[in-house]
Formats: sequence, structure tokens, C-alpha cells
Amino acid sequence: MSKKPKAKFHLLILPIILSLMILKSGQLAAQTEIGFLMPKGVDRVEVPFEKFSNLIVIPVQINDVLTLKFIIDTGAESIILTEKLFAEMLGFDFVREINIHGPGIIDSVKAFVASNVNISLPGGITGNGLNLLVLERDYLELHKNLGEEVYGIIGYDLFSRFVISIDYDDGVMILQRPSDYKPRRFMEALPLQIEGTKPYLLSAFHQKDQADTLKLMVDTGASHAALLDVSTMDHIVMPDKLVATRLGRGLAGEIPGYIGRIDKCTIGDLKFDDVIISIPEEGAYIKAIKRGSRHGTIGGDILSRLNVVFDYPHEKLYVRKGRNFSDPFEYNMSGMTLITEGSQLDSLVVIEVLKKSPAHHAGIKVGDQVLKINGMNLRSATISEINALLRRKHGLKVKVVILRGDRKIKKRFKLKRLI
Repeated sequence: MSKKPKAKFHLLILPIILSLMILKSGQLAAQTEIGFLMPKGVDRVEVPFEKFSNLIVIPVQINDVLTLKFIIDTGAESIILTEKLFAEMLGFDFVREINIHGPGIIDSVKAFVASNVNISLPGGITGNGLNLLVLERDYLELHKNLGEEVYGIIGYDLFSRFVISIDYDDGVMILQRPSDYKPRRFMEALPLQIEGTKPYLLSAFHQKDQADTLKLMVDTGASHAALLDVSTMDHIVMPDKLVATRLGRGLAGEIPGYIGRIDKCTIGDLKFDDVIISIPEEGAYIKAIKRGSRHGTIGGDILSRLNVVFDYPHEKLYVRKGRNFSDPFEYNMSGMTLITEGSQLDSLVVIEVLKKSPAHHAGIKVGDQVLKINGMNLRSATISEINALLRRKHGLKVKVVILRGDRKIKKRFKLKRLI
């Protein structure tokens, strides 16, 4: 007799258990939708960003635990974490190991794939179940070149989900659902061709009465104005003067090449005069990255003079002039390239000195530690602000205090346009 009530109790709670299981299953499915999502009830999210060397940097949170600064990069196919130590701190289990290609002199670099990673952006944007590439070692050294603790890159996963407006003037990135975005009348609409994961745009380059229409990738993750891979072209007129230099650093290491000036570059109805172009040495921009028969890239030194809207779903780029649209294009007039070093990124070090440049004539050498430039150091200014000083004005007097070994040495020179 005592067993019957017990049996009835099980029969009563069984439908409740099943309904709870179904409800829970539905909740989990909603919670684990793959990719980036807008918060419910919100039609736009504004994300303030910092700008370093024409690059857009925002904070992202990984697995609700660790917040790091990432670059917003339209040229990035995958989300990349550059420092493996952080992956180990988060306890990532890698599902496979791969070799990836990128700009630089090395053929490929090793990376590990972590799956089912969650990433959150300011404003409530959440990304669930994402794949993350973790570099075997920090080949990019973003923190050294930018002077900021930047350890990641995020691109296509974000741009493929939202229409993204980048207001370089006010330092704000606005994300909207494609169905909610309404183009503003004063912005020029340009066709944007999405091939694979990368956005391409037609742009005209004018040199010596010749105009060449080129297919260029729009690359918010590159600080240069424009890069032309002349190994893909046999018709373009080259600048009369080229200066050999270090163009930067890509996934595969240093990018050696040349800089010069082109008479004019046009994007839609917008015209840019005396644009500085970067030309990598043949092979330094690797073959695998040229999918879509691209001729090069448009980078941050042009994009930051505009306010732009990327609409991948409708393959449109909307542009309008920014406040610094008419600023002249200038290159480092000192001839010395600086990076930050030290655990606190508080040491400024010379890594390149161009021959016959003002820094070269003043006797500055690779390896010198720069303590002050016109009274500025890393306690009073960022490396971006110091580099801006070195591009400011032809003829500007520069006083440099360096540390060479255990000796403090003072150097003086005048900035001089090298191109």
C-alpha cells in the first residue's frame, strides 16, 4: 500500500520534468547562437575607440574573464590572439594546429585554433561559439609598435554581421543590423566587392598624365595610406623617387620595401593629392594573400581622413570627408624608426636609421635608447604623438637625448622631407 503514493508522485512530476527539459533546451539554443549578436531591443550600439597610428583599437572581453585591446581590421579573415600566454591563462583547448600566411618575409607562421570562444564588446555586443586563432608567438608585436597593450585583431566575424560606421573624427564606431541601417544623403555610396572575407574597392591612381584603375582591398588594419603590389602590375607608372625603408610588420614578420609619392588618388568623387604610397619588395607581401587579383590596399592614412560606413551584406561603402581630409600626406622626416620596449613599454628604442637622413647625419644608431625628443618622452606622450612630431614640418629643429650604453648623448638635426 505504501508504494502506490510514491508511484503516483513520479507520474505527476514526469510531465513537469519533460517540460522543464524542453524549456531549458530552448533557452540553451537561444544562448548559444553562433556569431555576434546585437542586444535585444537595441537597434544600434556605439563603441568608442582609440586611434593609434591610424588604427582603430577597442577593448574586448574573452569568455567573460579577460579584457584585452584588439584592432578592428577589415583585412582579417579570423579573430586573432597574438599572445599565447593569454590563451594558456584562459585554459583554452586547441582543436588543431595550422599554418597561416600573412604579409612579411616568412612563408608562413604557426597558429592554434581554439573553438567555442565567447567575446563581448562594449555596448552589449556578444559573440558566441567563435573560433579564435592563437599565434604560436607574437609575430606582430603590436604593443611595441603602437606603444599600447594591444594583443588581438578582429575583422570579418564582426563586419559580416553588422553595418559598421566608423567616425574617425569623434572616435566612435556604430554597429547596426543591416535591416536597420538607412544611408545618409550626404554620404557617397561606392560599390564594395566582398570576395571571400575581404572588401575590395576600385580606385584611380594618377601619375604623369596616366590614370590606372586598381582593385584595392580596404584595410582598416593597415596604417599606411596606400600599398601597391607592383608585382601584380606591369603597366603602372612608378614615382621618380623611391626611398628604401621598413614598411611595417605583418603576420610573417618585417615588410621591407619602398615609399614614394603618387600625383593623385581618387576614390569615387574624392580626390587626394601627393599621396604617399608603400611598395613592398617582391615576395614580401606573399602570394596567398592576393586572392581576388588585388593590386594592393587602401589603409588608415586615407581612411582616417574620412568617415566611412561598411555595409558588407549590401556590398556598399559609404564615405564623406572628415575634418582632416585636406591635411598633407607626410612621412617620418627624421629617418629613424622607433618602437617601445620594456615590461611597461616605457623605453623608446631606434630600430632603423635611413641612410642620408637627418638622424643618420646626426650620428643616431640602431639600438640607441631615446630619452627625450623636444622634451617629449613616453611619460608625457604616446609613441603615436612622438611619431606625429617627426612628420610635422620640414625644417623643424629637433633635439634628441639618447642613451648609448651608459652614456647620455645629445643630438640635434632638422626634419627634412625624404620624399
